[in-house]
Amino acid sequence: MDFYQINLVAFVLLNGSMVYRQYRQDKRVELSEKIQEFDAENDTESDEGHIAKVDLAPAASSAKHFTNIFFPVYVLVWGADWLQGPFIYTLYKDEKKLSEESVARLFTTGFLAGAVSALFVGSLADKFGRKNACLAFCAITTLSCLSVLSNNISVLFAGRALGGLGTTLMYTVFEAWMVTEYNQRGLERTSLKLSTIFGRMITLSSVVAVLAGLVGQVLVSWTGTKCAPFVASICCLAPASLIISRKWVSPDQPSKQLHLMLDLQSENFGDSGAPKEKKDSLKLLLGGRSTPSFLKQESITLTSKPVDKQILTLGLTSCCFEGSMYLFIFFWSPALKSSHILAHHHSALPFGIIFASFMGAMMLGSMLFTKILTDKKWMTCRELLQAVVTLASGSLLFTIFFRSEYVTFWLFCLFEACVGMYFPAMGYQKGKVVADGERAHIYGLLRIPFNIFVVVALSLTKEGDAYREVIFMTCSGLLLIVSAVVGVFLHD
Repeated sequence: MDFYQINLVAFVLLNGSMVYRQYRQDKRVELSEKIQEFDAENDTESDEGHIAKVDLAPAASSAKHFTNIFFPVYVLVWGADWLQGPFIYTLYKDEKKLSEESVARLFTTGFLAGAVSALFVGSLADKFGRKNACLAFCAITTLSCLSVLSNNISVLFAGRALGGLGTTLMYTVFEAWMVTEYNQRGLERTSLKLSTIFGRMITLSSVVAVLAGLVGQVLVSWTGTKCAPFVASICCLAPASLIISRKWVSPDQPSKQLHLMLDLQSENFGDSGAPKEKKDSLKLLLGGRSTPSFLKQESITLTSKPVDKQILTLGLTSCCFEGSMYLFIFFWSPALKSSHILAHHHSALPFGIIFASFMGAMMLGSMLFTKILTDKKWMTCRELLQAVVTLASGSLLFTIFFRSEYVTFWLFCLFEACVGMYFPAMGYQKGKVVADGERAHIYGLLRIPFNIFVVVALSLTKEGDAYREVIFMTCSGLLLIVSAVVGVFLHD
């Protein structure tokens, strides 16, 4: 085996070991919950036992139901996205025979559409419902995938615009639905922690990315066209839509009467979308008493001055880190090619294996997040986010000074591991800071700066190592600034 194959095997073995250990731990937690549920069902001798019976057991059942309906949709949605990713550029450039300038304009159209749509899609999702917004994503992305079957340039531009809109929806409404539903079901009382969910999301995304890349390559080889993975994406979106429409309903938690009066089994809304009658029904049901703790939104709203700084901090972090990530996606291939040539290697780089290794590193990072924050509790989420941003800064910076092909590859793997830890950490922080009533709206707004950042950087792109090194150095410096800002303004 060559260098890259050895590294891929190492990532597979390491990730497999950690997945097995996580599986064993989850089984122990599940056994503990079953024991608690059994005790709650048989404890009728005191008022405390009665409370456990109506409170603890249904919560554990609701947690299992929640993961069973959310994660399959998450896997299908991200599978649809990963199937397209590796083939968009080569489809336009090699199969459609478009010029480099036309391809760049198509990509820019997608990012601009993402930035513009971020101004309003979150508000619409809060008003009309996050579940409906998730269904809209499936429909819009299906149309975007169908557009690649045409050779008409106008259709292709329309497809990229729809793709940008779909990307904004994917990164906002699914997470907004999940966090809000988690809060409404009172799942913080179970062993299913929000940080654990975010960690598993990125782990699953990494696994799906590797599988999607392999499936996409097989489909292209089998059909002879790079349009095949886009059609396969539609085959993922169809069952996702079916599950969302039929299964995204709330169980009898905390009580059937309460959920019927709030209509939580159909949707979750922002403040602007929740009908007044439902709020009045809740007050009437509670006999005029205040809302119980498990239904309260403990996050602070945007109108609170201290949180304004935290939201701005999250926006700056998202802009610089995710912007650097998208620029890394654009530049890692020529950077490795340059190091490959400097090492006097004349063979073609195995980009498929390298991409799979990157996804293995990202998966490893996501599992380290769960281990550090949830299992061992070595540091707070803010401290971990600050450390990840600092580490990512160093990984980009050192690629300028160490031109060895192998060192460059390992530094890129380190950056991908940081990506694997960043997304669950950022998701957890947003889940704490942003209120449910405006969650999708704020999530959408947070995507505007980084879209603009990427558009500007790509519009100035030049050939050669010098410009790429300037980009990596600039991103490294920005990430160091973000690290300091996170340490000052973001609270635990």
